[in-house]
Amino acid sequence: MSDDKGQPPPAKPVTPQDWELLIDDFQNGGPLFQKWNSDHHHPNLIHALLDHCLSSLLKKDFPLKLPLLILLEELCETFFTQELQLDRLLELLRSVVQAPLDGITMTFALKEQFMVSVTSIFIAVDALDRFPPRQTESLVELLLTVINRPNHGVDRQTRAIASECLRELEKCYPCLLSSIVGHLWSLCQSERTHACQCYILLFAVVVYNIVDRRLNVSITNTSVPLVPFNVPQAVSGSDSSNINNKEVSSGLNFKELRKAMAFLLESPQVLFTPCGMMEFLSLIMPLSLALELQPSMLKVQFLGMIYSFDPLLCHVVLVMYSHFMDAFDGQEEEIVGRLLLISKETQHYLIFRLLALQWSLGFLSRLVFSKGMQKYRSVIDMGKKFHPDLFDPLALKALRLDMLAFWSICLDNSKTEIGSDEKLGTGTSVVKLFEMGLVSVSSFRWLPPSSSETAVAFRSFHNFLIGVWSPGDVYPSESTMTRESRAFGSLQGMLVDMTLGYPKLVPVIASFVDRLLACESHHYLGELLLQKTDQCLLPKLRIDYKLVSYFPIFDRIAENKTIPPCGLLDVLIKFMTFLVEKHGPDSGLKSWSRGSNILCICRTMLMHHNSSRLFLGLSHLLAFTCLYFPDLEVRDNARIYLRMLICIPGLKLRSILSFGDKLLSLAPSPLSNSFFSVQSPRHHPTIKQCQNISSYIHLERTIPLLVRQSWSLSLSPLGFGGMKPDFLLGSTTDGVPAASRENDSVVVISSSLSESTSSTINSSQETLRVMDAKISEILGTLRRHFSCIPDYRHMSGLKVRIPCSLRFEAKTFNRIWGGNDSSTNLPALYATLLKFSSTAPYGSIPSFRLPFLQGKPSRREPIPSDYTALDIVPAGESSYPEDEKSFCAPVSIDLEPREPTPGLVDVFVEANTEDGQIINGQLQSIMIGIEDMFLKAIPPPDILEDDLALPTYYSKLFDALWEACSGSSSIGREVFSLQGGKGAAAAAVVGTRSVKLLEVPADLLVQAIEQYLAPFVVSVVGEQLVNMVRDGGIIKDIVWKDYVPDSVSDSWRSVTGFDTGPLHLTYTDDDNDNDKRNNMIVPTASLGRRNIGTILVLIFLPPRFHLLFQMEVSDLSTLVRIRTDHWPCLAYIDDYLEALFLT
Repeated sequence: MSDDKGQPPPAKPVTPQDWELLIDDFQNGGPLFQKWNSDHHHPNLIHALLDHCLSSLLKKDFPLKLPLLILLEELCETFFTQELQLDRLLELLRSVVQAPLDGITMTFALKEQFMVSVTSIFIAVDALDRFPPRQTESLVELLLTVINRPNHGVDRQTRAIASECLRELEKCYPCLLSSIVGHLWSLCQSERTHACQCYILLFAVVVYNIVDRRLNVSITNTSVPLVPFNVPQAVSGSDSSNINNKEVSSGLNFKELRKAMAFLLESPQVLFTPCGMMEFLSLIMPLSLALELQPSMLKVQFLGMIYSFDPLLCHVVLVMYSHFMDAFDGQEEEIVGRLLLISKETQHYLIFRLLALQWSLGFLSRLVFSKGMQKYRSVIDMGKKFHPDLFDPLALKALRLDMLAFWSICLDNSKTEIGSDEKLGTGTSVVKLFEMGLVSVSSFRWLPPSSSETAVAFRSFHNFLIGVWSPGDVYPSESTMTRESRAFGSLQGMLVDMTLGYPKLVPVIASFVDRLLACESHHYLGELLLQKTDQCLLPKLRIDYKLVSYFPIFDRIAENKTIPPCGLLDVLIKFMTFLVEKHGPDSGLKSWSRGSNILCICRTMLMHHNSSRLFLGLSHLLAFTCLYFPDLEVRDNARIYLRMLICIPGLKLRSILSFGDKLLSLAPSPLSNSFFSVQSPRHHPTIKQCQNISSYIHLERTIPLLVRQSWSLSLSPLGFGGMKPDFLLGSTTDGVPAASRENDSVVVISSSLSESTSSTINSSQETLRVMDAKISEILGTLRRHFSCIPDYRHMSGLKVRIPCSLRFEAKTFNRIWGGNDSSTNLPALYATLLKFSSTAPYGSIPSFRLPFLQGKPSRREPIPSDYTALDIVPAGESSYPEDEKSFCAPVSIDLEPREPTPGLVDVFVEANTEDGQIINGQLQSIMIGIEDMFLKAIPPPDILEDDLALPTYYSKLFDALWEACSGSSSIGREVFSLQGGKGAAAAAVVGTRSVKLLEVPADLLVQAIEQYLAPFVVSVVGEQLVNMVRDGGIIKDIVWKDYVPDSVSDSWRSVTGFDTGPLHLTYTDDDNDNDKRNNMIVPTASLGRRNIGTILVLIFLPPRFHLLFQMEVSDLSTLVRIRTDHWPCLAYIDDYLEALFLT
């Protein structure tokens, strides 16, 4: 009995409710999950829980098998960390798959979920790379056993699920099933149930990976048994993309692959679901390109899907057309007609009809802008058939109106009319087309202005209006024909009639005009609409109380300087007379409100028009208001405006009126004493004082530029709309011509054509490049280098700091701002704020704040004897006021370049004087040169700045970039990921080469390099040149090479340095031969000069470009070979080299 009492009580059995609570805690992060994670014995508890879960799954009466499987799948990285755990899971799967069905505890659904969950667990934990291959082999072998029963109808769905599991494994580990592809083909040919789709997709994925990885595998060979399965050596390593060289032969077996392709194309598509068809064609299209098949085969086989009633199948046809436009030539009218029919059939879902319209718009746009209108005139003319119907949904009406607007643009571009049509009649124009479309949303006329119909109507009006407007018409002199256009005039008239007939739409019309005025391209269009309104609307208005509704339009007319104010003033005078006559005891505050609104319009005219232009009419209006208007406040305000109009000149008057909007009132003091509540006087600068600030306040560069560049080369990104910046995929050049500036300089620019940024880099379409050890080392160096370059789109980019100094002249400052002219008191600026902006791609430039700056006295003025300045002087520098540095403040301008290009930085200053006056204005702009963009390459994090391996790394990086920028295809279309980069965007190196001949002695060249380019020198080659540079003692920590390569000694045979190039130079003494001089002749004196060595210079250009110099130094001249991956910078390098060495 005592022994029984000492035994622990038996464990309480776990109920289904306990399992439900456990599953809920683990999935939702409940208290039990947090407790287990925080427990000291967390691994042991997790292993014990996994054992309990696997044991429970074997129980027949366990009701929560599916939820428990999903739990294991979601937390697989926590549960499955050892090889033994995967073995137990596989044994459990094998027992479930082989168990007989009873319809209750063992069903097909349970088997299928088991296969899916186990496959997901293996993929999530990366079982093939982290564990021995035998677990993955066992799983694949079990799945192959399941699918190796073709046409077995009972378990066809289970076999389809097993095929999908194998397909996911093949996608995760490419070429995993390449050794048994022949058996898979046999299974596809034998299967006749709906599982055939999964079999064919599995076979297609395997064939796709074989072609993509260029494996020399026979797809008809079945000598290798299906089971037992062994993982191929190509994917057995840690890197699944590592292909054994023995399996990569001279090429693919195109005969067998085309035979397999023919089988795939002839497979019965009736068995494919729409989603399956999309996946199938996503594999077939790249395969057809890789195997060089005719795209017309795809057209014949799949074009009929455009007549299906499923949007996915229609989308597949359009995707095929976008990839193979030439193969579908002549089918455009058929495709557009089908899309038109889909959009008009009301039995389709609304989303399908909307998609059909979107597809049609994109389809027609592609035809117009890619191949022209003349060839597809009949197809484009079908756009007019997309007019909306009265009972269509509003979203459908909006898209159809967009289609009509697009068609009107095509009509205007072709400069032709539509002609006769059965539905539209003879002489139909763009305006008639718009009127027919506007009928479908005609309810906007009586609905509230905020209704959706109103928004759709004015959106369509905007599209039609800018459609008949030529994009190049910006200035009035270029818009004469547009103004006289019948379509444009008719649309203007429609807008005026709408404004006159529906006053409640005036705010919407005003917002519509504001949208046009805010756009630089359509600003003049908005002005034309206002002019039309002034000419046609104002004479037709009735003078009554409803005229207040048109005040928003009156404000826009008053702001526009191109419209004479006389017409608006006449209307306002009549309305003011009407208000005076109709005033009565019931008017109340209405008279005050309307009178104040009229005075606001008068103030707007005073601010935007010359006083002489509106003096007569405005003075009559204000005088009448002063005398007769019933409200006292309105009369007083009108009297003030009248006196200002008469007594103050126009420029100063506009300054006063505009300053009233910016003046900030002082907050009252919290003290109760009235003495402290008095506001201190504020002095406000005049326009004259702020106009010449740059004459006495100077912001200057600390380090002057070698080249004061007065221009910069800026290239817009290629592509359309939302495309990525072109520097991410390398700059694209298109045959840049060679150029020369002087007889002693030669520039040859040779660039490689890169893919357009609108096309994606598809690895399946690129042939496999066989790389030797040298190219592999180059790519490794470049990947390591680019991984250190920050991607400014996702993180802070590289900064370029421009040091400057700020000062101002005390004498000029006192004369303008009324200070004391005595030399004993020097003026000062307080709380100075410098704001910077630039049109160059320098990113957002932060402002700079300076708390105190004292004025600099004139050199002829004595320094005050009692000078005890409070300026803070750095340690080690003299604080004596004669030192000019004490009157200059250091300022730094931090740029984050998006492109290495020169430019100007505009500087705006705001400061306070001693007597409380506010100074603001623009200073002289700071010029940014190409040398400001020069930075050292970023070293990898594992190499420190003082590390001895850093010079060797820079030397290898120079060699890798030099080879990458050679214009050859040695590195192919390799792209490199940047630090912090997201998505598919990466950097590509597209090199450009150039040369420059400098007639400068070697000693002067070395001195210039030591002064300006010393941080960027990575290597010096040649014993004599090495000794010369080492003796200077400035250039250190680089790679020194005492020998001169043989290739350098022969460099004078071709100045260009290219093995095969379009330019060959001849040395001659004939200075009168103009033809040879035009061919960039170099004097004969250069022929016998001795080469003493080479200097290699590596310069990093933010955000991710490079500039490489290989300077072949001779006694009296130097040949500079230039390579870069950003060809626009070559436009500035000539001037820079000439300023560096020849001046």
